[in-house]
Amino acid sequence: MKKVLITGGNGLLGKRLRQLLESKGFFIIASGLGKDRLEEHNHSYIELDVTNKAQCLQVIQENNPDVIVNAAAMTNVDSCEIKQKECLQINTDSISNLNISKNRHFIQISTDFVFDGKNGPYLENSKPKPINYYGFSKYLAEQKIINTNWNYAIIRTCLVFGEDRDSNNIYMWVNKALKENKSLNIVDDQFRTPTYVDDLCKGVFSIIETSSSGIYNISGEKYLSIFDFVCNIARRNGFDLSLIKRSNSSKINQVALRPIKSGFLIDKAKKDLDFNPIYDFKN
Repeated sequence: MKKVLITGGNGLLGKRLRQLLESKGFFIIASGLGKDRLEEHNHSYIELDVTNKAQCLQVIQENNPDVIVNAAAMTNVDSCEIKQKECLQINTDSISNLNISKNRHFIQISTDFVFDGKNGPYLENSKPKPINYYGFSKYLAEQKIINTNWNYAIIRTCLVFGEDRDSNNIYMWVNKALKENKSLNIVDDQFRTPTYVDDLCKGVFSIIETSSSGIYNISGEKYLSIFDFVCNIARRNGFDLSLIKRSNSSKINQVALRPIKSGFLIDKAKKDLDFNPIYDFKN
């Protein structure tokens, strides 16, 4: 039985991954900031700040995991642009605190924002060129991992969504706003391959199960504008589509730049991991 340490265990991905891996028979040690927000489970939870080297060393030495899945991150793109030092501490510098042994399988969750969005969707060997600080911090983390002798896998994913009352991911944000009959201005000139959180969890599980290494794109397969994706959410949940207004990137007041044509091609994950997204975007 593999022992898996999951950082960021209170997030959307962290909580779903804990549930999936527990159901598959893994021994789970979950960690995160603050109290445990997953209500029902049969594994241990430890409060852990990944920027605290002493804490990380203690948790890893006491639990000796076979696998570390690093899902801890500062992900608010505009906050990362404003609080660059904090962003770097959490997303980049913390990598050095998390892996003590090269015999341990280290799995890093990364992002499509390592790219500039000029030529998406991207392959694993496409050249990164981030245009915001969040993407830059995750790119630096990738480089830090690649330049070690660790047994690593880097999972790049894109616009992760799913139901979670503690999360403000795009799915929850859209549903809450439309339920309150609020009008939404949504960009129609930015493109992604939205990723259902359970699909991402399946990808992580496959990488652990097969002990795969290297870089993998794990995302949805459908290439959509963010406007079309939001309309899809509204249709599925029976909301009024007239509340969703088209806009474009130049009219949205955001601190950080966003890639225009981002998202992924997932042929490598399909071939190596038998990965097939289950989320169906048909109306």
